[in-house]
Amino acid sequence: MPVFIFAVILVPFVLGWASLTEASVFGALATVMVAVMKGRFTWEVFEASTRHTLAISVMFMLIILAALSFGAVFDGLGAGKVIENFFVGELHLEPWQILVLMQLSFLIMGMFLDDTAMLVIVAPLYVSLVDQLGYSLIWYGVLYTITCQIAYLTPPFGYNLFLMRAMAPADYSLPMIYKSVAPFVVLMLVTLVIVMIFPQIALWLPEQVYSAR
Repeated sequence: MPVFIFAVILVPFVLGWASLTEASVFGALATVMVAVMKGRFTWEVFEASTRHTLAISVMFMLIILAALSFGAVFDGLGAGKVIENFFVGELHLEPWQILVLMQLSFLIMGMFLDDTAMLVIVAPLYVSLVDQLGYSLIWYGVLYTITCQIAYLTPPFGYNLFLMRAMAPADYSLPMIYKSVAPFVVLMLVTLVIVMIFPQIALWLPEQVYSAR
């Protein structure tokens, strides 16, 4: 059933039959259908899910509104161009060096913040800067996603670390969990570097899908 719901959401969006918002509606209808088929759709479930959905939706709408307002003011004042001139003109950094610094900032912020908070803080700056440097925004979005997943596993406040501690047996301490995730962090760092060196890894599938339309 989860695969069915995933397919109902993803297939229409990837093939261009529906926008992201419309695909999410299909996913909600598919979830209701599955709940009815399994006999789990009750008034209590409907009320609780509706309340939680509204609460989360309003929270994200306020976050997005604040981010868009900040971004509009930020770009309107020309701050993105000033920062680009600072990195390129005064510090004489190459575009790839600026990109590495961006990813390092994500890793540091990810030790203390979640991905939504990071996105609100840096999106108005980084998105315009990446565009001005001539990089693909799709490619950078993939880099951002990979970096966020790395940040979730880095101490001291990696979100996934605390989730693992809550689910682990009582004799597993937090330092033990810190050590256990080290190979996965290294593997994702290697993946991040490979995608940075070879952008086509992230761009090949979108190009194939959208060029075929």
